[in-house]
Amino acid sequence: MTSTQLVQMALSAILRCNEKVDFLELNYILRGKATKTAKENGYDTIKTFGAGKLFTKKQWCHWIIQMIQQNIIYIDYADNCYLKVLEKGRKVLNGEMDVSLEGAAERIFQIVRNGVTVYFDSDIYDSIKWREYINELNRIIYWNYKEELRLNINDIIPDGIKERERVKKKYIEITKELFGLTSEDETIIIPKKVDLDIYGNEVKSLDLPFEECLAKLEQFVKTTGRYPQMNALAEEVALRKWYREVGHGIIAITPAQRTAFYRFTAQYPNSNKTK
Repeated sequence: MTSTQLVQMALSAILRCNEKVDFLELNYILRGKATKTAKENGYDTIKTFGAGKLFTKKQWCHWIIQMIQQNIIYIDYADNCYLKVLEKGRKVLNGEMDVSLEGAAERIFQIVRNGVTVYFDSDIYDSIKWREYINELNRIIYWNYKEELRLNINDIIPDGIKERERVKKKYIEITKELFGLTSEDETIIIPKKVDLDIYGNEVKSLDLPFEECLAKLEQFVKTTGRYPQMNALAEEVALRKWYREVGHGIIAITPAQRTAFYRFTAQYPNSNKTK
């Protein structure tokens, strides 16, 4: 994003708020922080609310100050210290001239999952390997079939890393935004996972001997020409659960049983594998 685009973003927000926001409130609006003032005045509904959430509070403070110094906007001390747009600012907004801001070439970091985007401040993005941490969290959530888990953030984020407290806060934010988890204090709560049939009813794991389950799975594959899937009737979902949990070591089996399981999967390759 260019300096001119950043300035246009800020100018648009100021004018959409009828030039009734001060320095700090503009910063909040650009980063999508719904303050009491924003909610009371409808600023959280304007088009540019959150348009600058890629950037930090510190960055926006730095740029707004430069906008004042370059006579693009000014602080109206006679009107509650609201920011007002000067003639130069209107020319920039209309595309009639470009401007330059120091520090406008900051890197932007983000992770996208299932259509949801989480943005990172550049100074904490390199603190830990975020993608590895997120993938590990996803694995834990996916296979949590036994009981509710409570993970202490202090056990997850090691001591000594850069900006540890901010990293911990961001990690908890990720668990909420990307995975819909809740937290208490510094404890992340991962509910016990359940599988549902096509009608939304919970499906339990098969409570049968290994050999009988394998025979049922083989009969299903021979009859249908495919492996069982999850979005189906309860009997099929239960078979899929068993196949999946054996394959991922959730169900304990003997070496001989594992050999039989691998022999079966080699004989009937699953061309449409899912987790």
